Amino acid sequence: MKKAIIICFILIVSITAFAQDSGFSARLASEEDLMIPVKIWGEVVDPGIYDVPIEYDLLGILSMAGGPINTAKLTNVKVIRAYKKDTEEPLVVYVDLDKYIETGDMSLIPEIRSGDTIMVPPKFGKNLYQSFAALLAIAQSITIMAFYIDRISDGN
Repeated sequence: MKKAIIICFILIVSITAFAQDSGFSARLASEEDLMIPVKIWGEVVDPGIYDVPIEYDLLGILSMAGGPINTAKLTNVKVIRAYKKDTEEPLVVYVDLDKYIETGDMSLIPEIRSGDTIMVPPKFGKNLYQSFAALLAIAQSITIMAFYIDRISDGN
């Protein structure tokens, strides 16, 4: 009996060490759910790091983050791989979600792996609008300063 307990202990320790050394970082949320960490950045409602069920695809994971916001560019979503399965595999996978929405072709949706980063970029117009808004604020500040300088120099 004592030998069986020692063997079980050694087996558990070796499995744990193997999982840490192999880069496998899935966790069990409950008995039946295998969870993996995925980072979600960019134009989604709630970006962050999520533990997601291993069977979730890109669409399910984006939905967990609240989905894309109005300024999201869905034609150029990036999946940045935490690791490559082989040397031929790209480190960054580009996904056209607009094309998926039009066709429903699931082959356009890549597999998501433990540690992957999903980046939803902004539309071009968002950056342009933010730049314009900053320039407008600067122009308003200069106008107000010029008005007060003019009033001071007139003696009023």
